[in-house]
Amino acid sequence: MSIVMMLANLTVERGGSTLLSALSCPFHAGEVVVVLGPNGAGKSSLLLAMAGLIPAGGNIDVAGKPLSAYRRSELTRQIAWQGDLPPTEFGLTVKQRLVLAAGEAGSNIEATAAAMDITPLLERPLGELSSGERQRTELAALMLRDTPVWLLDEPTAHLDLKHQIQCIHMLKAQKAHGRAIVTVLHDLQQAMAIADHLILIDGKGAAEYGTATQLFDSERLSQLFNAPVVGQGAVLVPDYGGDDL
Repeated sequence: MSIVMMLANLTVERGGSTLLSALSCPFHAGEVVVVLGPNGAGKSSLLLAMAGLIPAGGNIDVAGKPLSAYRRSELTRQIAWQGDLPPTEFGLTVKQRLVLAAGEAGSNIEATAAAMDITPLLERPLGELSSGERQRTELAALMLRDTPVWLLDEPTAHLDLKHQIQCIHMLKAQKAHGRAIVTVLHDLQQAMAIADHLILIDGKGAAEYGTATQLFDSERLSQLFNAPVVGQGAVLVPDYGGDDL
């Protein structure tokens, strides 16, 4: 698998605190890297730095070229970032939002809307949608941009169970088509379903990169989250029955 993005000694500081330091790792086409860590650890900041949206120390290369050497218009053809739901005050309908995302490749709008189960919403204004419907619309917009690298901050947030499963299936399909996906998740079972590699951020400035097989370890994750994580068969789950928090 080809390397589409590389971090070398990446350091991210925000609000006077060092969120992570000296993170070095490659991102390959056809691979999913899941970012795990407690609230406020720096997971979202890592994605923002990788997208060139906040400053960072160290080096970030995209397609063999320093991120800093890209014009913003060039970088948006390489990387798609999705974070919090964008504002709705522009008055766009769902279809207009998808047309805006698709640009000249507008012929895929109907198929993409069907894939994300938003066809009945196409004529609805964004401001009238539920958070889950908005999330599915933004995922569809992401698919229409067709960039080699996706940076996703909690893509299953706001989604009901059916659409969480649909989202995970979509990410697997995008991986199979050669997309490099870096995503923040909080659900361990979702992470285990799609991760090839993990980045663990502890909230104290340290970050660890490794294979999912290596890092999906109950003791390691219990320490990371300061909460009990136990094995149930082949999966790791929070120990909701425990009282040792």
